[in-house]
Amino acid sequence: MSRMEQGLRPVLQVTDVRPAAGRYLVALFDGTKSGQGVLVASMAHLVRACAIRAGTIIRVLDYLCIDTSLTPIAALSPYKCKWTIKARVTAKSGLQHLSNDRGEAKFFDFDLLDEQGGEMLAKCFSSAAEKFYGLIEVDKVYLISRGLVKPAQEPFNSDYELALDASASVEGSSPVHAASGANQRLSRAMSAH
Repeated sequence: MSRMEQGLRPVLQVTDVRPAAGRYLVALFDGTKSGQGVLVASMAHLVRACAIRAGTIIRVLDYLCIDTSLTPIAALSPYKCKWTIKARVTAKSGLQHLSNDRGEAKFFDFDLLDEQGGEMLAKCFSSAAEKFYGLIEVDKVYLISRGLVKPAQEPFNSDYELALDASASVEGSSPVHAASGANQRLSRAMSAH
C-alpha cells in the first residue's frame, strides 16, 4: 500500500485508534512498517463496539489512497501545522480593521474545504492579513502550511480553526479532485477480519 499498489488485501495489526473530528484515526503495523489511516464513517460502529481497537488484526478489503504530502482537515488536531493542507476557499470575509488596547490591527478570515469534505475556518491577523488578503480568492485551491491549528472559537463545521501568521506559507495549486496515480497514501476504508 505504501508503494501505491491497488487491489491489495493486507493483514495488519491495529496499534492505536483515536477519535478525530467525528472519525477515527487508525495506526497500523504490518510486522515491518507502520502507517496511518482514517476509518470511513460507516465503519465507526466497529470501533464503538470494540471490534477494532489496539491489538486487533484486520484485513483491509478496500482503501482509497490520498496524497502523502497533504493532511486532511478532519485529521488535524491542535498543534503547529507542518503538514500541508490542500483546500479550496469557499468564502472570504472583507479586510477588517480592529482596534483594542494593544493597538490597531487588520483581520480577515476564509473558509476551507478539502477533497475529503473536511471544513475549517482560517484566520489572518495583522501582517498575515496584509500578506495574504490579496492572494486568497474564493473558489481557488491553495496549499497552506505552517499555521497554528487550535480549538475553534466560534461554531463552525470543524472543532478547530487555522490561524496564519506572516511565517505561514500559502501557495496557489491545481483544483481539488480525487487523488490519482503516484502521489498517494494509506487507506481510509477498512474492514475487520
